[in-house]
Amino acid sequence: MTPPTPLQVLTAAVDSYTPYLQPSGELIDPFFAEPTQYGTPYHALCQAVLAARGEPVARSWRMDNAARGLDASLRHVSDPSLPATASTMHRATGAVRRLNHRDFFWPPILKTYRILLDEGNERSADFARRIAAVKIPDAFASQPPSNWAMVWLSGEWLRIREGLSGYTLDDIDRWLEIFFSSHILVDMGLYQEPGHPNSYDLFTRYHLADILVNGYNGQWRTAMEELMVTGLRRSLAVQLSDGSLASAYRSTGQTWTLGVQCAYFTLAANFLAGRDGALSEQARQAARRAFASFLRWQRPDGPYSPVENLLPPAYRVGYESYTADGHYANLAMAFLAVAILNGFNDSPLTPEEADRAPTALIEGDPTYRAIAHAGPYSAHLNAFPSPRYDGFGLVDVTFGVGRRFHFVSSVRHLAEPGFYNLGLAVRQEPGRSELRVLAQEDPRPIGPIEPGPTPASFQVQARVKGSPYPYTLALQVDAESGLQVEEATPGLVGYKTLLVPYLRDGGWGETTQVEIQIAERHATLAFRLGEEVVTVEVDGAVDHILHFPYGYENRRGLCGLIRVDLADPCEGVRYQLRRIS
Repeated sequence: MTPPTPLQVLTAAVDSYTPYLQPSGELIDPFFAEPTQYGTPYHALCQAVLAARGEPVARSWRMDNAARGLDASLRHVSDPSLPATASTMHRATGAVRRLNHRDFFWPPILKTYRILLDEGNERSADFARRIAAVKIPDAFASQPPSNWAMVWLSGEWLRIREGLSGYTLDDIDRWLEIFFSSHILVDMGLYQEPGHPNSYDLFTRYHLADILVNGYNGQWRTAMEELMVTGLRRSLAVQLSDGSLASAYRSTGQTWTLGVQCAYFTLAANFLAGRDGALSEQARQAARRAFASFLRWQRPDGPYSPVENLLPPAYRVGYESYTADGHYANLAMAFLAVAILNGFNDSPLTPEEADRAPTALIEGDPTYRAIAHAGPYSAHLNAFPSPRYDGFGLVDVTFGVGRRFHFVSSVRHLAEPGFYNLGLAVRQEPGRSELRVLAQEDPRPIGPIEPGPTPASFQVQARVKGSPYPYTLALQVDAESGLQVEEATPGLVGYKTLLVPYLRDGGWGETTQVEIQIAERHATLAFRLGEEVVTVEVDGAVDHILHFPYGYENRRGLCGLIRVDLADPCEGVRYQLRRIS
């Protein structure tokens, strides 16, 4: 079967929101039935891109949708006294809190305006007048070095380029200086959002790259060009083998992180095409890998999902307090739309061409993370997580493009706080006794994360505060044999447990089935989701195995958990993960 094109995927996603587009041009959320955050301007941008690049028969209708959306967006930005849109939505009760999100309106407003102008829309002159009249930064909520400010700054650069701003290149340089003086680590390729989320590192660098490729030639150009290379290398490394972004802090598992990868990698590929052909091609491959994941999140009978699962909007599984379909799904779609504008028209990466050479990224201060890739496998360690969002340890394991089953993102039980990862727990007594879950004890690294014996390997030593015993994890990834993991508490010989939280229901219409086999010195857990089979093989004699198929969830869906209690006192546990089919 011929895979869908980016334009076809965008069209289906945008059209899934047609029932929620109002005559006023505003877009309302499918669940809350009111505008949320910045959904309206990003939906308008999607409609404008489809008017310019989509089916000619729908051009007039889409142009009208884009113009009405731009009108509504400008109305909101031009009058800061208007009530803010819904910003956070309490998951348990639906209670709404409102914050000014006008910062995010500025780039889609300018990009939509430029498309309408190029397409000869009769309202362009009026839109230009209204854009020129907006007083910034007064209309916005944030100042540099906030990631929000980089968003409006990229829009303001476009307004300067259009000749509609009272600001100049010197003003842009002054604002950028605040970012580069404290929050952008050029050598590391990292923007420092509080908590160091991979999501907002990339989000902010994308908007900075958009300024660069749109003609910026100020005092920070050299640093921005260098960041395009170092940031690209980091983004390539933190992309998991299924195309998603490695879990870390806020906005993990939101589909806009897939869309922004498509947009960013396309910008980087274009920028580097005449400078570094090999790196440019890696960026194009990464855009295709992200697109292979992006296209999976169109709900069959509902709106495109803002999160990397297909469960209904009312479930709110994987939703942050600030997540809603109305804005986050349309942000994801708009990033794909911008990628299309910049020439992205490639097919999704296929499993046959997606395997990677063995490699590892190891980061020290300030992130303390490591990620290894080989063949279809990726494995990600977070050794300095935020306890509000992630557990310590092996947070992500993926098995390749197009695969639905994975171990991605920390899991929590609905009845208690604390996160679970695939990994070690300690028992004081034999049998089903109380557990000390290492992922929940917030260990801190002792020294740097070290490379392992192979290119796709690493090892870390950490300590729980006050403990006389260290904790160690050593991981190797091999394209043929999968993952080999050893976790231990050197010097502490006692009863050990391996916890295996797993994705049971991602909204696919079928759930993961688990088969458990226990041998004399070995146990095998087989996870079957459709035709996919992944095994976790645990070395050592087993006392008990308990399977809890309900009560857990993470950003990717509804989850289960398996507890494997080893029978004999030992320092640690050794296990292997492998995809079978």
